[in-house]
Amino acid sequence: MTATRRLEGREQVERVAFLIPTLNEAPSIGLVIESIPVAELADNGYETAVYVVDGRSVDQTREIAVQKGAQVITEERSGKGAAIQTAFRAVDADYVIVADGDNTYPVSVATEMLRLLQTNDVVIGSRLKGSIEPGAMTRLNVVGNILLTSLARLLFHVKISDVCTGLWGYRRAALRRLELAADGFEIEAEMFAECVRKGLCIAEIPITYRAREDQPKLSSLRDGAKIGLFLLKRRVRLAQLNGGLSESEKTERNERVKLMGEETDAGH
Repeated sequence: MTATRRLEGREQVERVAFLIPTLNEAPSIGLVIESIPVAELADNGYETAVYVVDGRSVDQTREIAVQKGAQVITEERSGKGAAIQTAFRAVDADYVIVADGDNTYPVSVATEMLRLLQTNDVVIGSRLKGSIEPGAMTRLNVVGNILLTSLARLLFHVKISDVCTGLWGYRRAALRRLELAADGFEIEAEMFAECVRKGLCIAEIPITYRAREDQPKLSSLRDGAKIGLFLLKRRVRLAQLNGGLSESEKTERNERVKLMGEETDAGH
């Protein structure tokens, strides 16, 4: 996999941007940045840039990020969704990888994600298709994620194994097509819904989800209910925009939104 594209008759190295939304992640942000496989990506011809989008942390998150070589974007609005939207508007790269700043997601899989992005619009890291370390999620959180994913599959008629994952990879053209408005933890559900609405091709890679150092910021019941309601509202909106999905449209979108399946096995 050689990461070059032709520009005005010459080859140019492709650029990968890592976007990391943070809020008081001083214990973990350095580990996340250090885990990005910069040397491995360079060996494959990619130029790497790291952006930490910080929601006015009161600890040393921003200072540590700068020390580790990241560029810091300060988000004045509150909410993870607001931070991600700001980053999407500010950053221009051939590929964009989004990961949480709490070191629960393995950004070390970036090279594999980029391999899949050669033939897909979007790649997600699936916790539920992979593994979850002891203590990384409560049983209630696991059940909630399974239920929300089942709801997404039922409402949007596509196969996906982890709708609330915090690890996403995009091609530039796919990212520019997304119309996002969610400011909070509904952002992943909105990104999924937008991918379906725009007919983008999604692949999945199984990952190991790790335990975070401190208490999670997401409230299991309250935020889970918000995400479920958000999915319902977006499905109604999609039906209004498209006049409902016909059986042929369901089949077509189900084929477009792909799981890795045998492709994953063939790549290892």
